[in-house]
Amino acid sequence: MPLTIERFTQRLTSSGVMTADELREWLDKLPEGKLPRDGEELARELVKRKRLTAYQALEIYMGKGQSLVLGNYLVLDKIGEGGMGVVLKAEHRRMRRLVALKIISSAALSTRGAMQRFEREVQAVARLEHSNIVTAYDADQVGDTSFLVMQFVDGEDLSAIIKRSGPLSVDRAVDYVLQAARGLEFAHQNGVTHRDIKPHNLLLGKDGVVKILDLGLARIEDPMGANHESTLTSTGAVLGTIDYMSPEQAEDTKMADARSDVYSLGCTLFYLLTGRAPYPGDTVMKRLLGHREAPIPSLVEVVETESRKLQRPAVDSAANRPLLAALESVFRKMVAKRSADRYSSMTQVVADLQRCLTAPVAKIAPVLVPSEETKLNDFLSKISDPNFSETSIASQFSALPEDAATVQFRGEVFDTDPTTLTSVSATVKRRSKTNAWWHDPNKLAIVITVALLLAVLGWLASS
Repeated sequence: MPLTIERFTQRLTSSGVMTADELREWLDKLPEGKLPRDGEELARELVKRKRLTAYQALEIYMGKGQSLVLGNYLVLDKIGEGGMGVVLKAEHRRMRRLVALKIISSAALSTRGAMQRFEREVQAVARLEHSNIVTAYDADQVGDTSFLVMQFVDGEDLSAIIKRSGPLSVDRAVDYVLQAARGLEFAHQNGVTHRDIKPHNLLLGKDGVVKILDLGLARIEDPMGANHESTLTSTGAVLGTIDYMSPEQAEDTKMADARSDVYSLGCTLFYLLTGRAPYPGDTVMKRLLGHREAPIPSLVEVVETESRKLQRPAVDSAANRPLLAALESVFRKMVAKRSADRYSSMTQVVADLQRCLTAPVAKIAPVLVPSEETKLNDFLSKISDPNFSETSIASQFSALPEDAATVQFRGEVFDTDPTTLTSVSATVKRRSKTNAWWHDPNKLAIVITVALLLAVLGWLASS
């Protein structure tokens, strides 16, 4: 049953997105036949007339509008989500500047080292201002909510692009990796090692510029010679993403330096060209051992094989074959098993990649970004569903995220590379899966207790 107009109005004005006077003035401008009759119709009109975004309307409809205002920032949409928290699109209310807010979740705060990783990212991005690194504007805290204010990039991460459209052409893959290498070169020169380079952390804007994201695992070198490792890692603990992690980083995170970033970027290049990790396996241990012991795969052979499978002439043209052959030696040196056998600096990687790319990429690859119309239709279909209820939807949204951008593990390891959430419905569908009773510790405890009681009663009866 739709909310009454009075209840939706109360939730809207208490959210801080609109005042009662602003709403009244807006309603007075509507034609008489367009006046909403209930909360659902009011939400529809506000979204259609661009007074609210679809995300804002759904949050307010569910009674969660208080989360839409954080200090000077008005939240407009959700960009992505991971184990550390959520990334939101927002606007500075006075400056009218679009930004991305990376918010550390309350659940993550209870995880060992979560706040240290967040503080590390704040310190790392404060050092770096480069065209291929997402710029940080500010770090702040409102109440119990800590967040990082970053440059908003209208685009899509490379992992999502490959999953949607398949492997890239050779020249485009080299162009994107070269841009990332330039950003990493600047970071290394300023004493920052990323330690979690992967396609998911490389964001492609609509202008064709690649920007590096997520410095939460960065190692920061002190000018006096010490490094800010702090208590982020301890003996036996490893941080990173398995499919792109260097052998030495898997063995000991503290051993990861600039050459580990070179290795991860090489694995990323392989993924962009083939659509798969260099050392796939059905278990974590097989993948870890692959990085350490398996022969380095032939880039030429795998690209040609994958191209035939997909019926794509990626390497059949006269231009691509020589480029791929030249790239093979660069790739193999980037992913050498021993760090001493790799490029000693990202500057050398940049120089060799530039030699491979003899001509600039002519046109920008399409970047899929959902339009407000798509989000509006998603929102309208959701609240028009006769089974829709604010209580059930709110409970689904309160579930913890399944995926994390990086992992900390001891012995048993998990790989994560979350798909960026691009719509409200994707969130609802995904979270509904984690809302089963066995994910609720209280309900699980009740079921176990009842089962034990029945077992005791059965034993007594049989005795």
